Amino acid sequence: TRYCANNCPYKVRRFNWFLYNENDEFDYHMNNDLGKMVINPDVTVRSRGVMEKCSMCIQKTQKTILDAKRDGRPVKDGEFQTACSAACSSGAMVFGDVNDAESEVAELKESNRMYHLLEHIGTKPNVFYHVKVRNTNEA
Repeated sequence: TRYCANNCPYKVRRFNWFLYNENDEFDYHMNNDLGKMVINPDVTVRSRGVMEKCSMCIQKTQKTILDAKRDGRPVKDGEFQTACSAACSSGAMVFGDVNDAESEVAELKESNRMYHLLEHIGTKPNVFYHVKVRNTNEA
């Protein structure tokens, strides 16, 4: 499984070194408050030896989509954020539906500063970046 980490073009895959169910600090069912803080109940806990990568908080995404469907309404732009974009106080990370032309992320995608990382090798990325703006004018 470490083959994935060595050959990931983005270098984002991580090896899961921790075995939760055999750790003396937590019981397997995570019944105490400390254990509940470690394990996300919406995500399967994978054992040691499994390669991991960011899921873009799929559990939060799915919950929001299902709640909106249950209420009979579309998901509003900005209704939910990934953990990293919610924690980013500078607004440098934005998450949203790029297919919604009115969304903030769709507007950002249309910027001439936008680029995909390693798109030229056929990775079909779903994350895009903006080039850094540098002020080269001397004061």
